[in-house]
Amino acid sequence: MSDPAAVAGSPSPGSEAVLPTAAVPAREPYDDSEPGALAARHLWGFLSSLRAAGVTTALPKQADLLRIVGASPPRDLTALYWYARITLLHDIGELAAFDRVFTAWFRQGGPPDAVPPPPAGESESPSPQGPGEDDPAPREVLPGDGVEASTLSTYGRRDFDAADDRWRSVVRALEAAWPAALPPTPSRRRRPARSGDRLDMRHTWRRARRHDGEIIELRLRARPPRPRRLLILVDVSGSLRRHTPDLLRLAHTALRAAPARTEVFTFGTRLTRITSVLSHPHPGRALRAVSELVTDADGGTAIGAALHEFLGVPRFVALARGALVIVLSDGLERGDHVPMVRATARLSRLGHRLVWWSPLACSPDYIPVTRAMAAQLPHLDHLGGVRDLPTALAEVRRLPAVLSGPRGAAARRWPIPRPTGTRP
Repeated sequence: MSDPAAVAGSPSPGSEAVLPTAAVPAREPYDDSEPGALAARHLWGFLSSLRAAGVTTALPKQADLLRIVGASPPRDLTALYWYARITLLHDIGELAAFDRVFTAWFRQGGPPDAVPPPPAGESESPSPQGPGEDDPAPREVLPGDGVEASTLSTYGRRDFDAADDRWRSVVRALEAAWPAALPPTPSRRRRPARSGDRLDMRHTWRRARRHDGEIIELRLRARPPRPRRLLILVDVSGSLRRHTPDLLRLAHTALRAAPARTEVFTFGTRLTRITSVLSHPHPGRALRAVSELVTDADGGTAIGAALHEFLGVPRFVALARGALVIVLSDGLERGDHVPMVRATARLSRLGHRLVWWSPLACSPDYIPVTRAMAAQLPHLDHLGGVRDLPTALAEVRRLPAVLSGPRGAAARRWPIPRPTGTRP
């Protein structure tokens, strides 16, 4: 199926690999002399029917599908089916509707106006209709291979206020766990104390005046401990769409626990500081304010560019110096991974500890084998799994043990398997 016009017609009898361009919408006939335009309009009609059938697909995903088909035309209907399914679907519950639309457009001639309803008695179950009984088995898509990430930038807003009363007790436990989890650091100002390394001459002299100038009691000054600054960077790209509300609620609990020592940023294709809007005491109102401020939610993934933008602002760098830096991201960088690794290395040098929490790491079979995650693993002090509030509570309670351990411990816990046949 090297000809792009092959995706635009109906299958010939007894064959699914050859697609003639016979089916044409009645409202605006296609020009057979321009097969590229015919194929593009047919694909756009397919995407429009998907939206009409209730299959929610972000615009960057649709653009990715068109770009993939143009760069590497599918060889047959099976390849086209898996191109579209892997790129467009993010919810297994929409698979039945997707299969009906695909069959109507690419196996039954492509209706321009309507999509056949599901047969009587058929539920919207995730059992696949399949591209055909005689089709070869598709390539297995593993979690973390980057197929859900995109490189396109979008401008739009999303409502993050997905309230769930089930986690109310977990939210209270998180607010109570943060103060004990944050590492202490000596404050800059000295205060009167019973024991210290400096003599408090002012208070000593005041006590001596009560005894006719005799110095009977010495007063000392010390630097009392205070929690370290906490810097949280939340990934709001499309690959984390289902986890973003819980990740923002996690950041909100940290702001409630230590409002003067916590800074929160979001990044997708651009960097946004949300500390002030997220600090509202009510979580629903705080997340609604974040929805108005963040304009790159559910868009592309540009982790390296966003981190370099953060490191390029001196006042932001001051927030990371000596702080506990927590990055909430899956690490699926679709562009060049070198800027991301360099930015991670600098954040590790600036901060007290660098912790990376990924939803993918919640799986017991997860291994950070992507180029970006494997390259930056030596710079991480901990790589944990956070996909919702209960897993976040477990990781917050694990922070004291992580912070008391050696630096760069993530590479020891997550060894990267060496490819077979290579030298050690």
